[in-house]
Amino acid sequence: MGGGSKESIKALHIQKKVIRLITEINKYESFRQNIKENRILTVTSIYVAEVLFCIKKYKDDLKHNCEIHEYNTRSKYDLHTQPRNTSLLQNSVLRMGVRLYKRLPLKIKEI
Repeated sequence: MGGGSKESIKALHIQKKVIRLITEINKYESFRQNIKENRILTVTSIYVAEVLFCIKKYKDDLKHNCEIHEYNTRSKYDLHTQPRNTSLLQNSVLRMGVRLYKRLPLKIKEI
């Protein structure tokens, strides 16, 4: 379920309708504020969390930059992402997960 796929957009619309019904807000009221107040994760947030949990689980099976080259860079201990030519591989779950994982603060990575 990628970012702009028909299925993900449809799932977001369904989730929005269900939350509006449950919380009894009309279509003119702020949906985002209601999600924050009720601490509800959107479909997109759940997807990102699941991808990050998967990367965390299999982190030891993935290569780090220091295993690819000997250069002393500040990102040598980051997970390595292979350069890809096709958009299908560039947008793969694994590649996106590694990119998201790299952006996490160190405190969260250490959990």
